[in-house]
Formats: sequence, structure tokens, C-alpha cells
Amino acid sequence: MMDVFRNFGQSFIAKIIMVLIALSFVLWGVSGYLMSGSSGPAAVASVNGQKITEAVFHKRLEEAQERYSHVFGAATAAKMAQQSSFAHDVLNGLIDNILLGTEAGRLGLQVSDTALAKKVEAIPVFQEKGVFSKAKYQKLLAANGMTPAQFEGMLRESMRLEQLQVIPQIIASASDQAATEVWGWSQEYRDIKTVTITDAHFAEQAKPDTAEVQSFYQSHLSEFHLPAEVEVHYVVMGPHNFLGANQTSAKGVTAAAASGSKNSEQADQAAENAFQAQVENFKDRLFSSPDGLQSVAKAYHLTIESSGQLTAGKQASSGPFSDPKALDLAFSKAVLAGKNSSALTLKNGDLLAVHLLHYTPGRAQTLAAVKNQIVAQLTAEKATQLAKSKAEALLASARKAGKVEVLSADGTYPVQVHLNVTRKDARGLYPTLLSAAFDAPAPIKHIPSMGMVRGQNGYTLFAVTQVMAPSSVAVNPKVTAEIRASLEEQRGRLLSAAYLRDLRDHAKVKIDDAKLAAASSQ
Repeated sequence: MMDVFRNFGQSFIAKIIMVLIALSFVLWGVSGYLMSGSSGPAAVASVNGQKITEAVFHKRLEEAQERYSHVFGAATAAKMAQQSSFAHDVLNGLIDNILLGTEAGRLGLQVSDTALAKKVEAIPVFQEKGVFSKAKYQKLLAANGMTPAQFEGMLRESMRLEQLQVIPQIIASASDQAATEVWGWSQEYRDIKTVTITDAHFAEQAKPDTAEVQSFYQSHLSEFHLPAEVEVHYVVMGPHNFLGANQTSAKGVTAAAASGSKNSEQADQAAENAFQAQVENFKDRLFSSPDGLQSVAKAYHLTIESSGQLTAGKQASSGPFSDPKALDLAFSKAVLAGKNSSALTLKNGDLLAVHLLHYTPGRAQTLAAVKNQIVAQLTAEKATQLAKSKAEALLASARKAGKVEVLSADGTYPVQVHLNVTRKDARGLYPTLLSAAFDAPAPIKHIPSMGMVRGQNGYTLFAVTQVMAPSSVAVNPKVTAEIRASLEEQRGRLLSAAYLRDLRDHAKVKIDDAKLAAASSQ
């Protein structure tokens, strides 16, 4: 959903409309929306006993989608509303604002009419030549589906809750020095040398002997156990089998469905009735002719199909055996004994019956069958250990000597040179290595700063040989001010989020997931 917002235009009108959207998530007129106590309508959630009813939640969903429709268009808004996160975001917004509203009330925070009026009149988009225009104000709100009373109610509540942000904003202040340090951090260049010690270098040395393979096999037998497999014949009967004439021997029953109204809804209902009338007969035929499905298939003109190979505990990706109950039915005792299964009602209401074709019991694979697998696994594990030990030994020796050359083990492992590396220009270093290299301290007295990280296929030793940081004098004061403002904004956001988490942690918040899903799907 956030991608839509990021791609939205940056015009002044767009910004004020985004403010309207944000405000629309603030609870205004709380007493008219919410109910307290244990009685009354069912609640999607409750906050310290204060209910958010299904009606309230549904109304907020509609309001949110309506706001988005005014900005992004109905099609995009509908697409956004279908996303699973949409309903949760709306509900969490309701919960958070109840918590903030309660806290603001506890602290006695208020917004005067004068302060509200000044806030509205100061919004540039509502002005004409720098002066507030009531006509433009009303016109813009109407164009976005809002009345002045609605907007002012939300704005007043927002201003009241904004007062809770004063302390985080004060604490979040950043100094020019901090801003300069961040600028220097972003502009820093490093020269880095690396040595890669691959696991493959130790593969031959790491191969296990026969005794190790045998020991691993015996201690991990459960990992080499093959599950039971089965193949069955099956038939499926549902209302669709009763939509035409001559589908069953029960001609009197199917006549209603076959000659029913042209109206498809009536025809469907007739087929459903005919199907339900034959359910018990279907079950009786399975029981009276237990040695195969031919009798029931002939009676209802059903096609006997083959399941293909089914594996115990592994649902099929499609078809009736994607239902776990159907898979269990294929492995049931009666089926494995060669008898027809009982009739199973599938999730769509159809009936399923199966009969055994082939069965292979679960079994342990022989050592010969899995030997190569075990050898490969033990070799990989041992090679990784050997590579790590070698890397650690070389790093310790290089640090002690204060020389990068020691990392190469007399040329066994080639040294790669990466010049003028920055956090944005990795010069071939993978992310984990880049991060570790920039976390390492700068060289002291020309002695490289060295470390080691695990890569995809081995270990990489690195040495930071030179760090080039720009002088703080070079930073533009305007850039410093922008960085400081950004730092304060980010810190304030983090502190505000932590404050809200603390309120939520100390509140009694209950969410009925079933009612949330039901309300959001309406």
C-alpha cells in the first residue's frame, strides 16, 4: 500500500489531501462511535473496556476507502482496500487514537476555538494571496468529501494529540556536531583489502571415513525414513451431477432439476435438493458394494479417477486431495484393508469416496541409498569448520604482526584490493562484508584494522588500510541544518512510537480476529 503513497504527486494540493487522509484516521466524535461496558453490540476489539463495534469498524473502513478514492481514484482505492493490511491498519489506527485520546484526557489537554481557527487559517492551500479564503476552504473540503465541521473536528483532535508529542520533540533535538558527524559518515572513503578462504579449498581434507558415515546414519535414522505412499481410485459427487437429465437412477428426483425453471438460480437449487436427496443412498451403495467404486459410479454416472501417487502428510497442490481430510481418508484403515472408504464431505460440499489401488508402507532408506547424501553433508560441515579455523588463525597472526600480507598465507590465498569504497559504492563487496568493513575502526599508526565475516561459500578476511574522511569545514551550513532537522524528525518519530507502544503495553487491548476478518470482508 505504501508504494501507492510514495508514487503520489508532491504538489501542495496533494500534501494537504494527504493531511486530510491522516486526520481521517483520528477519532473524532468518540462518544458517538464507541460503547463501553460488557453489553451491547459485538466488538471487533476493545481498549480498556471501550468497545470498537463491528458497525464502527465497518464505518471507518468505508471512510478510509472514500478518502483514498478522492485522492487516488475509486479503482486504486478498491485495490488498496482488498489488501490484508488495510483492515488491520484501520483497526490499529482506531486503537492507537483511543489510547492517545484517553491519555490526552487524563492530562487535561484542550484546544481552544481561537487556536483551531488560527491553525485552519494558516494552512497555505486554504489561502488566496496569503490570506485565508473561506470560499476556497469550503470548496476544497467539499471536493474531498468533507464538511468544515468534520475537518475541524478531526483537526481539533489531532492538535490535542499533538500536544502529547512535545516531550519527544524536545528530547529528539540534535546538535550541529551530530549532523556534521552524520555528513562525514556518509562521505567517508575506505581502501580495503580482502582474502577469501573458501570451504571448497578443504573439501578433500573434510571427507568422512566409512565409520563416520555409518555412525551418522545410525544416529539420524528418522531423517532417512520415507513416508507411506498410496494410490487410490476415487469418485466425487456433487450438485453439478444433478443439473441434467438421466444423471441417476432416481429419475423422479432428478426430473425436477432437469425440467426446472430456466432461471439458473432455481435450477441450481433444484440440483442441490436432488443431490441432498441422494446423499444417504450414495453412502449405502459404498457400504453394500465395498470391493470397488463401480456400483456407485454406475448408479450416478460418475467417472472413476486415479489420484496418482499420494504421500502421507503431504497435501496435493490441487484437486480433492489438497484437503487434508481427503488425504487422511486415502490412508484410513478401511481403505488400506481394501474396502471402500466412507463418504467424506469436502469443503465445497461435494462427497468423496476412495478405493485402494496401491500402497507402499513407510520405510527407512538403506545406507547405500543415502550414502552420497551423508558424505556430502558431512564434507560440507567439516569443510566449513576447517575454513573457519584457518581464517581465525590467519586473522590472529595478521593482527599480531600488524601486516595484511600475513592474511594470504604466503600467497596461498590471493589478496584483492578495493579502493575508494563508500557505503553507497561497495566496489564489489557484498553487503555483510561492506557493513563489517565500515564498522571497523580506522587504522592506527598505519596498522590496518582487520576482521572476518562469513560469506556465501566461505570466510572473507578484510583489512581497512586507509580511511579518508572529509573535513567538517567542508560541509555547507545549509546541509548541516537539513541533516539536523532530519535527525530530529527521525528521533522524534522513534520516541513517539516508543511512547505509543508503552501506552499499548499498559492497556488492556483485545482483538477478535474472527470478527475482524468478518467485518473486513463485508
